[in-house]
Amino acid sequence: MTTNLTTSAAPVTTDYRSFFDRSPALLCTAGFDGAFIEVNDALERALGFDVGELLAHSVTELAHPADRAATVQAVADVAGGTDVCFENRCRRRDGSFFWLSWNVRADAEHQLLYCSARDVTERREHADVVDKLLAELERSNTDLAQFAYVASHDLSEPLRMVSSYVQLLAARYSGQLDADADEFIAFAVDGAARMKVLIDDLLAYSRAGGGVALRRRVDCGVLVRGALADLDRVVAESGAQVVVDELPVVDGDPGQLALVFQNLLANALKFVSDDRPVQIRVRAERAGAAWCFSVEDNGIGVPEVHRERIFMMFKRLHGRNEYPGTGIGLALCHKIVDRLGGRIWLEAMPDHGSAFRFTLPDAVFEEGTVPNV
Repeated sequence: MTTNLTTSAAPVTTDYRSFFDRSPALLCTAGFDGAFIEVNDALERALGFDVGELLAHSVTELAHPADRAATVQAVADVAGGTDVCFENRCRRRDGSFFWLSWNVRADAEHQLLYCSARDVTERREHADVVDKLLAELERSNTDLAQFAYVASHDLSEPLRMVSSYVQLLAARYSGQLDADADEFIAFAVDGAARMKVLIDDLLAYSRAGGGVALRRRVDCGVLVRGALADLDRVVAESGAQVVVDELPVVDGDPGQLALVFQNLLANALKFVSDDRPVQIRVRAERAGAAWCFSVEDNGIGVPEVHRERIFMMFKRLHGRNEYPGTGIGLALCHKIVDRLGGRIWLEAMPDHGSAFRFTLPDAVFEEGTVPNV
């Protein structure tokens, strides 16, 4: 099929005509009013109109109503001397729409629009699906974080009441009842205490993903010293030797980064080996445009099969009787580091123990700006 619509433009060469008619690309020429002048076979088939029907339409008339203004603007931009690339939905003869990606320019005499298009419907539909899924996931994450915060917050008050009365029972009746009663009361006190720790950890986890992260220059050495001061009693009891190398100043949220260092140091002080003195080292080194931090210990280590699993919520490798905790600390670290644009992982040390490593980008932002996280 060869479509030749009358034109007053310059004569068309045989080579051009052959290329135009046989090209698999969707090609046409149009006037600056958008009216079709020439349409090749590929575009005619894609639109489903025959030649006479296309003469009664223009490029802009076939555009989807929502895309018509952008199409008119594209024609105007070409009329102003600018080559244009844009996408719109075009109407087929059967009334359905499909997405086309256009490249449009004017001829040398500025009399015609040369238009080349390709069908990008599949890509656009996939992109729309992905956008919808991402939007749904974002809403779901927001709802989940809000639920965790509200649930944890609302649980705190009744738990305080239960904990207070159980402690009163323990103080008033300890030793006055039989051994079973004392044991039951001790279980209740311990359960209430563990529930409080769990609720506090859930609150910290939900808050780590909410709002806009505060970004400013943070001295990581100061953060580590503060974390060690909070853990001073545990350090003293374990007799741990903690070595802190010189640490850099980075862009980050000081409150959340402090939680990362505190959780990693607390883990290193918790999972210790009985057959050797506790040794912990905190250091950092350049990794391209980022800093790579390490919290290394000579403790019991983590089997390779579990090194990804430990960053999941509530995943524990040991029972509570062996090592206390809620299984949220490393998940919290993962969430914070990811939100700050880095990544966190675990490596085994050559002799014994573990090395938790995480990266933070070292981008320097203009004073007074807050980058998106």
